[in-house]
Amino acid sequence: MNQWLSALADWLQTVSLHGTMQTVEWMVPAVQTIHILGIAAVFSSSLVLSLRVLAGVGADWSPGRWQQRLNGWIIVGMIVLLLSGIMMIVGEPARSLLNTLFQTKMVLLLVALVVLSLLARQVRQLDAQMPIPASARLLAAVLLVLWLVIIACGRWIAYS
Repeated sequence: MNQWLSALADWLQTVSLHGTMQTVEWMVPAVQTIHILGIAAVFSSSLVLSLRVLAGVGADWSPGRWQQRLNGWIIVGMIVLLLSGIMMIVGEPARSLLNTLFQTKMVLLLVALVVLSLLARQVRQLDAQMPIPASARLLAAVLLVLWLVIIACGRWIAYS
């Protein structure tokens, strides 16, 4: 796997965007800022949904209604994260792709997306008066922990 990632990193260094990311002074901070805004959208939306499921915060709306309301923010945020993440990888491919923390972050991201999907499916049909299943509460708690670990991994990539 590392041999494949190393070959991909070598190839990405030949892409013109790599050169642009390396030479345009403002490009890396701008892309990182956009990436952080994407994280904020996805995490805050997941936080609101999870808090509704776990603690009944925002009980004037059903969990399903919250999920519908926040789904667009999560989708747009994930698209922003994907595009800005690709740009950051192209900017420093070896530093990203060959980093164990980055690889861990990507695996946890896939798990978080599955958990978010399962949670959304469970709460979609709940109205405000229905009891929230224990499985939905567990998924909400796991989702919050996953996002926090993903964010921490992302920050630690810079220091490893």
